[in-house]
Amino acid sequence: MASTEKKGVDGEEIDNFNAIQDPNTLAALQEKLGQMTIKKPELDELDLPPAVRKRVNAIKNIQLETTKIEADFFQQVHRLEIEYSLKYAPLYKRRAEIVSGEVEPTASECVLFGEEQDNEKTDNEKQENDNDSDKGIPGFWLTIFKNTEILAEMTQPHDEPILEALRDINVSFPENGMGFVLEFVFTENEYFEDSVLTKTYHMKSEPDEMDPVAFDGPEIIGSTGCNINWKKGKNVTQKVVKKKQRMKGKGQTRIIQKTIKEDSFFNFFFPPSMPEDEESVDEELEALLTTDFEIGQYIRERIIPKAIWYFTNEVTDIESDLDDGESDEDYSDTSDYDEECENNENIVANETVTDVQKEECKQQ
Repeated sequence: MASTEKKGVDGEEIDNFNAIQDPNTLAALQEKLGQMTIKKPELDELDLPPAVRKRVNAIKNIQLETTKIEADFFQQVHRLEIEYSLKYAPLYKRRAEIVSGEVEPTASECVLFGEEQDNEKTDNEKQENDNDSDKGIPGFWLTIFKNTEILAEMTQPHDEPILEALRDINVSFPENGMGFVLEFVFTENEYFEDSVLTKTYHMKSEPDEMDPVAFDGPEIIGSTGCNINWKKGKNVTQKVVKKKQRMKGKGQTRIIQKTIKEDSFFNFFFPPSMPEDEESVDEELEALLTTDFEIGQYIRERIIPKAIWYFTNEVTDIESDLDDGESDEDYSDTSDYDEECENNENIVANETVTDVQKEECKQQ
């Protein structure tokens, strides 16, 4: 009988093999696959006889037609997803009602699948339930944020009281075109007037006839946030910094203050803009856009449908592949800007001087 030994990715012998079940081998394979790139040579670079080149062109045209069919397939999948979202809706609505305390689940709903219902309760247990002052599941979505690595990185301590008021996260779909809308539903709170904050992601599933090789299914082509109507003094996405400024020619200083961006999850609703000219997108902007898109997809595909598993911290799979910790860069990092504000002694835009300071300047 022939030997069942095979060579691993590094040449070592591995026996009798279901290699895909070995985590070390699988990780090595994934790493090698991640390093693979597709070289797209010009047809003129290929050493082919003219007749063969014509046949290659014919097959490329066939491939383009199959790519168009593939694009149509993804568009059909998107329409199917919209159809099935109507079936999920009442279940998510029930979840939100229980979380918020609007309704109490029935006795049968409280029995976990596979467990038997205990109908015999002592008087003390009944009294304890009757005296339970908490309604719903307090801090449900805030706990999910804390248990999810990427969301936890984006969330600051001053965001937490606001996220306590987060009642639900929904996904809806625009009537025309591909895309999806994330809807963050809040109860009345002391921070902003809005009851719903939205983030819209625009998508397309259309191959480029000039570059059909690049088509790999639907892609997000941009996102749009929403305006947040903050109550006075409650905007957690901004902070006021004060510094001394030297007055030219007088040898005196005055205190000025400037409003700058503050670290906050709610910067998520102010995404980077996609330039009209895609060629003008540099590497930094491309990384920020990619991160923004991946966060949106993650909330839509994982957080919303599997919220309870994130609340109980039972999610065991890999959270995300968001660029080795760079995911929160455009939502949080203002350290360089803070240092610039401390060191810069020039007058900058949007400065404000208090009335007392203005009066002192007039007297001088």
